[in-house]
Amino acid sequence: MVIKNAHVLINGKLERLDIRILNGYINSLSKSIVPSDGEEVIDFSGKIITPGFVNTHTHVGMSVLRGYAEDIPFNTWLFERILPAEERLTPEAIYYGSLVSMMEMASHGVVAFCDMYFHEEMVAQAVADFGMKAVITRGLVDSNGDDNGRLDENIKLYEKWHGYDDRIYVGLGPHAPYSCSREYLMRILDIAKTNDMLVTMHFFENTWEYDRYSPEEIINLGFDKVHFIPVHCTQLKTEHLDLLKSSYPSINTVSNMKLGNGMPRIMDMLRKNIKITIGTDGPASNNSQNVLFDLRTSILSQKMRAPENFNTFEAFNAITKNGYEALRLLGGEIAVGMPADLVIFNSNHIQLQPKHKFLENLIHSFTDSVYATMVNGKFIYIDGKYPTIDAEEVLSKFSIFSKKVTGIES
Repeated sequence: MVIKNAHVLINGKLERLDIRILNGYINSLSKSIVPSDGEEVIDFSGKIITPGFVNTHTHVGMSVLRGYAEDIPFNTWLFERILPAEERLTPEAIYYGSLVSMMEMASHGVVAFCDMYFHEEMVAQAVADFGMKAVITRGLVDSNGDDNGRLDENIKLYEKWHGYDDRIYVGLGPHAPYSCSREYLMRILDIAKTNDMLVTMHFFENTWEYDRYSPEEIINLGFDKVHFIPVHCTQLKTEHLDLLKSSYPSINTVSNMKLGNGMPRIMDMLRKNIKITIGTDGPASNNSQNVLFDLRTSILSQKMRAPENFNTFEAFNAITKNGYEALRLLGGEIAVGMPADLVIFNSNHIQLQPKHKFLENLIHSFTDSVYATMVNGKFIYIDGKYPTIDAEEVLSKFSIFSKKVTGIES
């Protein structure tokens, strides 16, 4: 494939370049590429192309619970509403919920995500069918060392799906320090080290988590010896941030604000050169899976203290380069040898004007200007359509499962 006449974002600046894509990778970038016989040619005049975006924390199957539990405190939301509803989630419900979440993410330029939930074999199948990239992890909890086979399930998931189509990878997902025993966490870490697996965990999202462990106790179990994505981090104190220097914190500002869980110390992390990333959390706690919306909210939460905080360069890296590094994927920039994971924008969208300030306008304006999203050289979203799935059928079945799970049968 040869993409012609687009403006391409390179190192924060727009350049008029053609892109040749070969076997899913960017083969060449040039002012003018002459297509070879048999190459597909796409004229993207009036379009702007950026690297794809990464959502480093979500629970994609939870879209069936979107809007189900609103306007209530976190403990009520989780323990009295969400957990009982999750008992009614079937593998099929998770499959269609995952597809709907990916439809939403793709329409907003997301090409890859990190997931933690259950029935993850259905999430993997949904990712395989849809064409996105993902790191999937089984949510792991135990009671006095008994996890009802969850860790074995995660290992089987790894054996079946890890490395599939250069798009699906499997990590380990201990749920949180408050839901895992010390011995269980150490067992998880041993498996992670043996298999070189990514680990992600909800990390000090609530003040009461300190009643069981301190952040130092958790990290010193060995989380600093694995590739770690700590999620939320809203209740970490300044003196704890050095514990995160070798990790990739996933900031989930909208979910944390919505559930009243506080605000992470974003600027302190940036000053310590910690590579922060952005996650949306699941659709039940953050009704939007638009990582740009989460990014903008995160930025504003810092600029309200000082306008110079959280600048454009730091912000864009959080959803591109840092996100790719966090998921241990190649990419995050448009360059020869990188996968063709691209977002194509309509450059004439009114909120992107003036065009010479594209990146600033993209980040600080809420837009629906994504024309297409591409993963490994294949479109997963283009001009309102989803080439890899039957969107109408997916939405129809999704609606049925959502009503069953939430108890709305009509």
